Amino acid sequence: MFQAFSAAVHARFVEMSKRELYVVRVENLFEQYLAAFPAGADPIFRQRTVHDCQCCKQFVRRLGKLVNIVNGNVQTVWDVLDMPHPYREVAARMSGIVKAAPVQTVFRTKERKFGVDHNYDGKTNERYDHFYGEVADKHWNADPETKRGEQEAIFQVAKRGLSEIQSPHLDEVLDLIESNGLYRGEEHKPAVVGFKELLTKFNAAGKSDLFVWESLDNRNARFRNTVIGTLLVDLADGKDMDQAVKAFETKVAPMNYKRPTSVITQKMVEQAVQTLTDLGLGGAIYRRYARLSDVSVNDVLFVNNDTRARMKDGIAALLEGNVKKTAPNLDVATPVSADQFVKDVLTKAKTVEVFLKNHHAGNFVSLTGSDGPERLFKWDNAFAWSYDGDVTDSVKQRVKAAGGNVNAKLRVSLSWYNFDDLDLHAVTPDRKHVFFRDKMGILDVDMNAGRGQTRNAVENLAFNDLRDGTYAVHVHQYAQRETVDIGFSIEVEFAGVIHQFSYAPAVKQGKEVACFKLVVKGGKLVEVNPQEGLVGGSASQEKWGVKTETLVPVNSILYSPNHWGGSKAGQRHLIFALEGCKNPGATRGVFNEFLRGDLDRHRKVFEVLGSKTKCAFAEDQISGVGFTGGRNDSVTVVVDGRRAYALGF
Repeated sequence: MFQAFSAAVHARFVEMSKRELYVVRVENLFEQYLAAFPAGADPIFRQRTVHDCQCCKQFVRRLGKLVNIVNGNVQTVWDVLDMPHPYREVAARMSGIVKAAPVQTVFRTKERKFGVDHNYDGKTNERYDHFYGEVADKHWNADPETKRGEQEAIFQVAKRGLSEIQSPHLDEVLDLIESNGLYRGEEHKPAVVGFKELLTKFNAAGKSDLFVWESLDNRNARFRNTVIGTLLVDLADGKDMDQAVKAFETKVAPMNYKRPTSVITQKMVEQAVQTLTDLGLGGAIYRRYARLSDVSVNDVLFVNNDTRARMKDGIAALLEGNVKKTAPNLDVATPVSADQFVKDVLTKAKTVEVFLKNHHAGNFVSLTGSDGPERLFKWDNAFAWSYDGDVTDSVKQRVKAAGGNVNAKLRVSLSWYNFDDLDLHAVTPDRKHVFFRDKMGILDVDMNAGRGQTRNAVENLAFNDLRDGTYAVHVHQYAQRETVDIGFSIEVEFAGVIHQFSYAPAVKQGKEVACFKLVVKGGKLVEVNPQEGLVGGSASQEKWGVKTETLVPVNSILYSPNHWGGSKAGQRHLIFALEGCKNPGATRGVFNEFLRGDLDRHRKVFEVLGSKTKCAFAEDQISGVGFTGGRNDSVTVVVDGRRAYALGF
C-alpha cells in the first residue's frame, strides 16, 4: 500500500515542479508525519516504526513542506486522493498542517534529489519503497541562499509598496501625467497603471501574503523602489504634492528643466470648487456617464427594440418583427454619405451593425451627463461627449509615433501585443538579408530587443530603392516571453493601398513564420502573396467589451448633444451606441471648448476641475463609436442583416 502512496506523492511533486515552489515555515514536520498515522497503523520494524526511515525523513523534511500558490490557493504534495487506510488519513493531516503554515521563501537548492525510490534489505533482500523527488532545473541553483535572498527582498519591497501606496495617490499622479505636469511622465505611466492594477488585485485578495508571493514575477513588484515609486511613497507619507514632485524631478530632470504646467494641488481644487459655487454652478461640474433613461427617443436617429423601452419617452411604439439574417458582403458595400444614410436608410432600418476596424480605436466615445439643472455648455442641455485618447488609431500611426518612415515607396510593418521580441526579416531580389543585425537603412524600427518594453510593439521596413523581383518577408521569434495576447498583425503599403493580414497562433522560441512573397515589376508592387497561416484582415482586438474586426450590434444612433433639439453649436458627430460597450475607466466630462461664452474668463478653473472631476465608471452608460467630417472618418454598417453601406463623413 505504501508504494501506491509514495508514487502518488511523487506524481504530485512532479506536477507541482512545473510551477514556482515555495517553502512554508513548519517545525518538526517529519515527527508530525509519524504522529499522523492512526494508532496501530505504524508497527515497529526492528527498532523503529515501519515508516521511520532516513530516506523518507529526508524527503518529508525538505520537500514535504513545499507548496504551489495558484490564484491565491495553496497546493501541497500531500493533496493525493483515493488513498487506502491509513494513508488517506495521513495525507489529509499533512495537507492541513502544510496549508496552515505561512510561506517563508521560494524553493532553491543545490541538491539534485531527495530520498530514493526504493532499496533492499541487506539481510533478506526484501524491497522497501520510499518517498523521493528529483529537483527540476528551474529550482536548482549553485548558490541557493543568494537566490532565495533576492526573492525575499522582492517580496519585502512588493509587500511594503502594496501596503503603503493607495489608489488615490496613484490617481493623482496619473492626472498629473495626463496634464503634462510631470517630467517625462508618459514614460512612467505604464508602471503607474500596472501597479494600480496589481494593487486592486492585492486588495481584492484581502491583502494576502500569498498574493504577494505569487506576484514576484510581476514587473511591477519592485515598483516601490523605482524612481516613480519614490514619488508615490512620498505622497503616502503625507508629503505635499508640490514638494513630492519637486523631489522626484530633482532625481530625474536636468538642471535647466522648466515645468510646462503647474502642479495642481488639492488646495487649488478646493478653491476652484468655491469659485464654481460662487457662480451658482456647483452642481453642474459633477459629471457622470449619461444613461439611456436620460435621453429622449425624440433625440435619437435610430433605436432597436430592447433599447427603446429603456429610454425616456420610449415605453410605447416598440419595433415589431424579426429580421432573417443573411451574411452581407462587406466588400461591395454601397457608398453613401452620412447625411444620406440618416435620411434615406436609417428611417426604415430595424437593426444596424457596425463593422468595427482596428483603426477605429480612436473613435470610441461616451456620452456624459449631470444631475444638476445648470447649463455649462454652448447648447441647451446638460449632455456632452468624450472620446478615448489612450489608444493609437492604426499600425501605421504606431509606426510613425515610433519614428518609422511611413512614406516609403514600399512599407512593411509588423505589430504585436505582448512583451515577446519578434523580428521582421526580408530577403531582397539581390539576396540581401535585411534584419536587426544588418538594417541596411531599411529596418528603421526595432522594438522589444533585449527585454520586453511595450505591449504595443511595432517593427518597420521602409523600401525606397525598389528593384524588380521577389521580396520574401518572414517574422522570427527571437525571445518568447509571454503566452498571452499571442500572434501578430502585418501590413504592406504601396501607393496608398494597404494590405492587412494577421497570424493568430503563438510563435514559439526560435521559430519563424513565412509571411509574404512580394513581387515588384517596373518599380511597382504587382503581387502580394500571403503564405500559409496568414489571414486577410487585422487581428481582432478587444476594447471596452467589444471586438474589433467584427460586426457589432448597435442599440441606438444619435447625433452629438450639441445638435439635439434643433441646436447647431459646432461640429456634428454621429454616434453609434454599441451593445455591450462600456468604458472601463473614468472619463472627462468637461472640456473648455464646450463652455458657454460667459464662462470663458473661468477657463483655468474648468481646466483644473475637468481633470479632477471625471465621470466614474457606471454599468448603465451610453458608449460606442463616433464619427465626424472633421477627421475624414469612414465606417461600414450593415442594415437589417443584409445590406452593407460604406459611410463617408
